[in-house]
Amino acid sequence: MKGILISLIVTSLTSIVFWSPTGLAQEPRRQQLNRGLLAQNLGSPLEIRETLPPILQVGEVGEVREVSQGNSTLHRQTGEEQPFRPQRVPFRPRTNPQKKPTASASPGITIMTPSGYGASWGSAGLGLGLQERTRFTNNSDGVLGMGIGLGNARKSVGLSVGITVTDLLGNSFADGTMSLKLHRQLPENFGIAAGWQGALRWGETDGGSSVYGAISKRFVLKKSASEPFSQLSLSFGVGNGQYRSENNIQNNRDSVGVFGSVALRVAEPASAIVEWTGQDMTVGLSVAPFRNLPLVVSPAVTDITGSAGDGARFIFGIGYGFSFR
Repeated sequence: MKGILISLIVTSLTSIVFWSPTGLAQEPRRQQLNRGLLAQNLGSPLEIRETLPPILQVGEVGEVREVSQGNSTLHRQTGEEQPFRPQRVPFRPRTNPQKKPTASASPGITIMTPSGYGASWGSAGLGLGLQERTRFTNNSDGVLGMGIGLGNARKSVGLSVGITVTDLLGNSFADGTMSLKLHRQLPENFGIAAGWQGALRWGETDGGSSVYGAISKRFVLKKSASEPFSQLSLSFGVGNGQYRSENNIQNNRDSVGVFGSVALRVAEPASAIVEWTGQDMTVGLSVAPFRNLPLVVSPAVTDITGSAGDGARFIFGIGYGFSFR
């Protein structure tokens, strides 16, 4: 079934074009805020710290007496001359600023199922999806996809547009689909989305058309993404089409199914993911292996429980992101 690969490739593109610019952008903003507060509270990088040279001082017995001043030194009444010299003290912040993240991509939060997040204007990506074999056959398969973000999910609404080519051998580009996803980022790391997978189809595709809604929530468990087990992401959704059970699809029952995923960021470049696709369970990883390259790979095993298909199968997705803002 190419529908599984289409889901894989669309999700891989979302991992690149959303999580690369957004998942890591919050840490630099916090860093800028800390720097601003430090600048307000502590002044310029180099300060002159000195004791004010009073013109009048209170003596030991309470009397007020004058302190004579020369051109460049101050004199006390003790009779012993002690020159006053202002000192330049280097700026030392009371707290260390947060370490600036160096990775250019972050791991995704789903393998095949949609999330409540998506791409906005300025983000685009390319992706490739492969499966060891299709259901009920011994034939391997692959699809190629590309995606772009429009709008602004933070200020209003974003639109992710994905185009998938489902025939890589023979008459290339003869078969394919276009998918659409409207999404909005909400406070407290929530995201909601409504999508139409296979909104436009040409040639021979077996994935059909699916409409869905999804919501996601990211929990920050540690202060820095460089720490182990730093984030937990939950996603839940409802959809028709390929999100129905295999039995309902085979019997052509008009119904809806539920899907969801749990992703734990076990290390800065990797997340472990378990998800229910609406038909069966998928377990895998999403990994950003290179710090300075916006590349995410997602190896996984699907159809684990046997409720769909004819046994577990290996699938693999890879995405590469671009930013043109």
